[in-house]
Amino acid sequence: MDLPVSCLSDFFIQRGQILHSDIFASIDHGKFFVVMGVSEDEIVGFFYINSDINRFINTKEEQLQMQILIKKDDYSFLSHDSFICATNIVRFPKLQMIESIKNQRTKHIDTLHKADMEVLLDKVRNSRLYSKHDKETFFK
Repeated sequence: MDLPVSCLSDFFIQRGQILHSDIFASIDHGKFFVVMGVSEDEIVGFFYINSDINRFINTKEEQLQMQILIKKDDYSFLSHDSFICATNIVRFPKLQMIESIKNQRTKHIDTLHKADMEVLLDKVRNSRLYSKHDKETFFK
């Protein structure tokens, strides 16, 4: 049974939803990510979840501050404590994401807990890494 595009969009593609996908051309394996915002045409502001903090970030204090710890004990899909990398806004075509959900290359995994979302939004809203426009558009 095919679900209407609007159902997929409304349920899976909204702030705080954690998805897993293998559709990213620049990444050679499946990635977990958190949806942060959605426009008419794009999923915007989503952040990847990483097992560790990238070693190149350790020397960049502003970027290091944007690594948000999420605990294995709080999320059943994690095999160990991990980090949401909130150092830049990733954009992806919404229709392409919906198609990947229909084709089961992208799957809904979980929802970011309210407390973790609050920490994440607070960090992003106060970071110098993002413009005022981006903060008002994606992280209000």
